[in-house]
Amino acid sequence: MKAKLLILGVLHRGNFHPYEIKRRLENAMVECYTDVEVGTLYYAIRQMDKEGLISTVSHQRVARGGMRTVYKITAKGKTEFMDLLHRQFEQDGPVSQTLYGALLFLHLSDLALVQDLIRDRIARLDEQIAKLGPIRKELRPVLSTGGEHLLRHLDQQRRLDRDWLKGLLTDVKARRVRDVADPKRLAIDKDGRGIDGTAKLPR
Repeated sequence: MKAKLLILGVLHRGNFHPYEIKRRLENAMVECYTDVEVGTLYYAIRQMDKEGLISTVSHQRVARGGMRTVYKITAKGKTEFMDLLHRQFEQDGPVSQTLYGALLFLHLSDLALVQDLIRDRIARLDEQIAKLGPIRKELRPVLSTGGEHLLRHLDQQRRLDRDWLKGLLTDVKARRVRDVADPKRLAIDKDGRGIDGTAKLPR
């Protein structure tokens, strides 16, 4: 699901071949905060093409004689993307595992819907925190040291996620949601070159 979300999100910026999609996600450092391995995207792209979420726009010949297929997102793909994006905000679990990838595309979301989803998620975290307190107190006499630290971490993690979500909710409510300042930088390779491999972009 996460790979599909990331690929469709990138294709909202334009029509790209798989290598360019991979490069843009590498520049966004998605492997640092999601469990998606950028090298596995090619298979996901082929599957999404079969599902009708993306379609071929053209083929580009490359220097060594091969061909690159350029894809665009379809109407079906846009619907699927929005569903996947909003589902991430609805999903329970640590923020780091559920929302980090989705945050790249927060500016594309339905902010009114996201606002409601975040509120609901905060309410569920409040309930989980309230239930965990008595459990920790009851089990404290019999817990191992490891078990005690586990429950403490669980409590701290939920509180951290709740407070972080409150900050996110503040920005969403105020419509303080923007895209990256310079999307062209997502296309820069390690040598500072742009999409076509020749134009040097300013740093």
